[in-house]
Amino acid sequence: MRFRFYNGGFIADVESYIREYISEHPEVEVYVGTDSANSGSAGKQPATVFVTTICFRHPGNGVHYIYSKEKKPRISDLFTKIWSEIERTNEVASFVKPIIGDRTLFLDLDINSLKQFGSHIAYAAANGFLIGQGYSVRSKPQAWAAHAADWLLK
Repeated sequence: MRFRFYNGGFIADVESYIREYISEHPEVEVYVGTDSANSGSAGKQPATVFVTTICFRHPGNGVHYIYSKEKKPRISDLFTKIWSEIERTNEVASFVKPIIGDRTLFLDLDINSLKQFGSHIAYAAANGFLIGQGYSVRSKPQAWAAHAADWLLK
């Protein structure tokens, strides 16, 4: 995955960028979140677009983030689409965790804990999968890193 800044500029070496950023800002908390949206209308190829964010939260002083955007063939099945978000979050988390060392890495999922919402279909599986790997996992409505990804999709 290639990561970029909000202004669209690409980051040549994301590992070095993360190392330097947390070294310069030792107080930051690190979050990863993914969201997706289906796109495609008349004349356009149907696709599913994924955005994954790596967010650096400065307690009491805002958030800096970088993100990756990826387009894949359209995924119509809700569980499969959500699970693809989980896989991307896990992939990025697996990359980030060794870089940040003993800091807590928070994973924000675009999944609702309430049964009446469609995304709940993957709630138990996603939490079991990621918590079982030792991550701190948050879901809607607390999952603001996933909300940042949602914002970038629009």
